[in-house]
Amino acid sequence: AQEDMSDEMSGDDMMMGSMEPRPSHIHANDCSMPGDVVAGLSDLGVVGNEAQGAESHAHVDIGLSKVDLALADILAADHSIMVHQSADDLGTILACGSIGGHDVDGRFLVGISPWEGSGYAGIAWLTDNGDGTTDVEVTLLQTGDAGMDDDMSMDDDSMDDDMSDDDMDDDMSDDDMEDES
Repeated sequence: AQEDMSDEMSGDDMMMGSMEPRPSHIHANDCSMPGDVVAGLSDLGVVGNEAQGAESHAHVDIGLSKVDLALADILAADHSIMVHQSADDLGTILACGSIGGHDVDGRFLVGISPWEGSGYAGIAWLTDNGDGTTDVEVTLLQTGDAGMDDDMSMDDDSMDDDMSDDDMDDDMSDDDMEDES
């Protein structure tokens, strides 16, 4: 069983940037061969009030859950976290992270990679609660040029023009050059 901790947020605090919730689960096995669902996680969505700042900002989807599994039990066998397109399209996987990594001050960090070029990636934080449950926070965002305006992308030629050799020489003193040799 899983507790959806995002229920504690009011409807005004939870807005879906992706326009529909993205289901996520802990699966048996790693991402190379995901197995059955071991624990359901809360759907991912954009958390917060009205967007502010740059209109070209990346939408970040977040899901907060508590699962009835100790973190030690999750780590004792291969597991993965998978994020799906929608409840109506569970067969389309957006991203997957094999649960393995590093303990960071009592929280376990997991990288979530794009699935078959989906353009979505993220991280998950797993925190053992000491009572046989684990809090799971999954964060997902669209990566790469997806969602960016065409005029915002830079090709290699424009980057070369912006970083001429003359500019580089002006920024480095003779002492810096000696340190590099």
